[in-house]
Amino acid sequence: MTILDHDEYRAAVERAVALSDASEGSEEAREFSRLTAEIRDWDEAHKGDNAHGPEEDQSLLRPDDLPFSGLPGNLGRLYKD
Repeated sequence: MTILDHDEYRAAVERAVALSDASEGSEEAREFSRLTAEIRDWDEAHKGDNAHGPEEDQSLLRPDDLPFSGLPGNLGRLYKD
C-alpha cells in the first residue's frame, strides 16, 4: 500500500489505531507494521506541508473571534445625545 493523499492518510491512521493492540505475530500485527511504515514514509516525504492535518485553515483565530481593542471607547460613538 502506498498513501497517495490526505484521505488515504487519515484512513491508514484510523486503521492503524484499530490494529494497535493486535497480538504479536498475527496477520493484524503485520498489517499494523506495514501501515505504520507507510505513515512514517508519508510524514517524512511531506514534512512541513501540513501532511497529516486537514488541508483547510485550522487557525485558532477566526474573524469573529478576534479581540476588539478599544471597543468600550467606540461604544460612546454609537449613541448621540
